[in-house]
Amino acid sequence: MVVKKISTYQRLITAAQRELIANNGHMEISAVAKRAEVSAGLTYHHFGSKTGLVAAVVDQFYEPLREIALGDGIPVDLEWRERERTRTKAIIEYFYSHPLSPLIAGRLAREPEVLDIERAHMEALLVEGARNIAQGQKLGLISPDLNPNIVVAMLMGGLRLAIDQAVLAEERPSSSDLLAQVWRLTSHALDLEPLSPVA
Repeated sequence: MVVKKISTYQRLITAAQRELIANNGHMEISAVAKRAEVSAGLTYHHFGSKTGLVAAVVDQFYEPLREIALGDGIPVDLEWRERERTRTKAIIEYFYSHPLSPLIAGRLAREPEVLDIERAHMEALLVEGARNIAQGQKLGLISPDLNPNIVVAMLMGGLRLAIDQAVLAEERPSSSDLLAQVWRLTSHALDLEPLSPVA
């Protein structure tokens, strides 16, 4: 019984995501229920409202990003600069590959439920990012004069805005070009020694 409930929940989220993509960020509960082959009442039972369903879709969008930023998605045995560059590359590639990204960066970005989830996600990233900056300082790679909390806010905010601009652009830059520009600015901001060129 529990397995069926989880399956229905996920089916509704997948259906809602497809509706949002198909209709440029708009969706109706009735259309989602029809796509998921369940009743509209069951949809309300799981999510309470259309707002709750959109929030669930957006939250699931961010789950892999949380793994990249906070989990074990990036090998811990990499040299600090290479690890953080690899993390930045993975974040960019995730946004580039996910069909919901243009809506997250564009129309859905104005929705209150999306803003709340974005804020919670960014707060977690800032905490972990400040730890990473502090670790780089302990390793002697980053100046001890820099405040980790301020620096990571500047870097993460800039990264996210750069990605949003890129995924919304009529002529999207390649992910490698975007990474090269972002990492160049990051390296200058942190006064890092350059890494050997990698793909």
